[in-house]
Amino acid sequence: MRVMIAGGGTGGHIYPGIAVAEALEQLEPGIETFFMGRSGSIEERVVTETGRTFETVPSRGFIRGGRLVNVAVPFVVGAGYAGGVTKLMRRRPDAALGTGGFASLPPVIAAASLRVPIALQEQNSYPGLATRVLSRWADVVHTTFDETRTHLPRAKRIELSGNPIRAAFTMASPDNAEGAKAARGAARRDFGLSANAPVIFLLGGSGGARSMSLAIADAAAELAAGGVEMIIQTGRDELPIVRESCSRAGATAVVESYFDNVADAYAACDLVVSRAGATTLAETAVVARPAILVPYPHATEGHQMKNARAVEAAGAAVVIPDGELAGDSLARRIQELLRDRTRLERMAHAARTLARPDAARRVAESVLALARGRGGA
Repeated sequence: MRVMIAGGGTGGHIYPGIAVAEALEQLEPGIETFFMGRSGSIEERVVTETGRTFETVPSRGFIRGGRLVNVAVPFVVGAGYAGGVTKLMRRRPDAALGTGGFASLPPVIAAASLRVPIALQEQNSYPGLATRVLSRWADVVHTTFDETRTHLPRAKRIELSGNPIRAAFTMASPDNAEGAKAARGAARRDFGLSANAPVIFLLGGSGGARSMSLAIADAAAELAAGGVEMIIQTGRDELPIVRESCSRAGATAVVESYFDNVADAYAACDLVVSRAGATTLAETAVVARPAILVPYPHATEGHQMKNARAVEAAGAAVVIPDGELAGDSLARRIQELLRDRTRLERMAHAARTLARPDAARRVAESVLALARGRGGA
């Protein structure tokens, strides 16, 4: 049995696909999962690092305001479709899963033209363009938010399954108390952090977040003076600035543009500071970490702010609009929360109630049902 998975452009589209691949391989030993996407992309690097096969096809998304560049998009997608058909005819998958992002369009359209059963997985409350386009051909669309169904009128079937999270995150989950304690200690040792100091994990997303990076650079001295240690994922352009600020402040800080061991960073921290992408929120919920959320202000239909406010309403986070973000106010908010252990515990409990740790398994079972219905073996 073979399953093709396509999605990319950001970690928020890639990691749910990897999570489902893990679940498929656990549920159906011997199954072959392979990914399709753009050459030289973040999805190619992340997938190949897991040891899984990655087939490349051309793809390109629309750029806001880039009229001349966007003229070429249909031609690139067409080339990706043609390449996808050729490669899928050779591999003959029994089912296909699209997890969103422009990288998923050509492979999933190719699969549809070959009558391969299709499942989609949408992370956000307002579905992305890829999901909206592909939903007309999908046998099932798995959503993270119930309201998503109102934006997919052409979908045949919609299931509320949650956002798939990789198995590594269960090690830091409070549902596995002994394992979580061991994971916390090991992660802190690996990062060179103190065993008992308050630790924050600032996560800007797979592409980093300039406003968050500059704010934490400004906040570094005040946080270091308060004994706060930091794990910081920043953009490549801001990496030297943040590292220099942390060094000048004498802060204990691990600063990188990307963490392959992001589950360890969650395990080591007491508080997450992040954007409000759906995958990040799902990860934060599974590991039950309180959060300060700074929604990306240009997200489609303002979905990150909607995501963030929903988590805040549940008591698991506080929200700082991007336009109000500044180093001094961020430092104060972080310190206020870290000093209030009772509030942190309440927020952690609230985060835990939002978790859907079985999401990957549920989507995988659905994909397997589609594959078996086609007669895969």
